Amino acid sequence: MMAISPIVDAPGVPATRYEYVVVPLKEAKSLGKDDDAWAPERLNELGEQGWEAVGLSLKYGDLMAWPVVLLKRQTT
Repeated sequence: MMAISPIVDAPGVPATRYEYVVVPLKEAKSLGKDDDAWAPERLNELGEQGWEAVGLSLKYGDLMAWPVVLLKRQTT
């Protein structure tokens, strides 16, 4: 017969929680391919608030497309 050992509950480790936001960068849609590099100042401001960019996609509308950035930060 196999011995059964008791189960010991380990102290719970709280799950890391995040909040998310999608930031449309509509000001980028007016750039042409010959323009200087675009500096996303709004993303720098959000980074100072603890947001981290984790994804990038294009939002389509009005016969245009512009980038949107998915940001996350740990909740407190």
